[in-house]
Amino acid sequence: MTKQQAIVTGLDGDLAIIEVQSHGACSQCELSRGCGTGALGRLLGHRSRPLTVRNEYNLKTGDKVVLGIQDKAFLNVSLLIYGLPLLGLMVGGLLAQGLSGNSDMVTIMLAAVGFSSALTCSAVIAKSRFSRQFNPLIVEINGELKG
Repeated sequence: MTKQQAIVTGLDGDLAIIEVQSHGACSQCELSRGCGTGALGRLLGHRSRPLTVRNEYNLKTGDKVVLGIQDKAFLNVSLLIYGLPLLGLMVGGLLAQGLSGNSDMVTIMLAAVGFSSALTCSAVIAKSRFSRQFNPLIVEINGELKG
């Protein structure tokens, strides 16, 4: 199970509004060295989008929680979001090569169409098929494990 720390920032009826605490990928970001992900994050700003989860445990504002997502669902969605568009790109390019011969412009155009079509399909499939599995579960509240 993939876990992430978060804090309850508000309540809305039977829903809790939770904000995930962002962490750097590695210690190199603080040292201004490394791969550049930290520099990109500083340039674009660290945006956090609040999540809403069912308040099954009578959460209160300020509670520290640990959210978990099943590894299988995370892997399936990752393969769908990254793999299907890559496959669409390759199929579009190969189809263009078969239809147009050596026209690079047609190959680029059909590869782009294949990529964008597969990206759209993967988003639709992920929302319809995996949305329930990808909802985070509360596994810990203020250091106390939950079932």
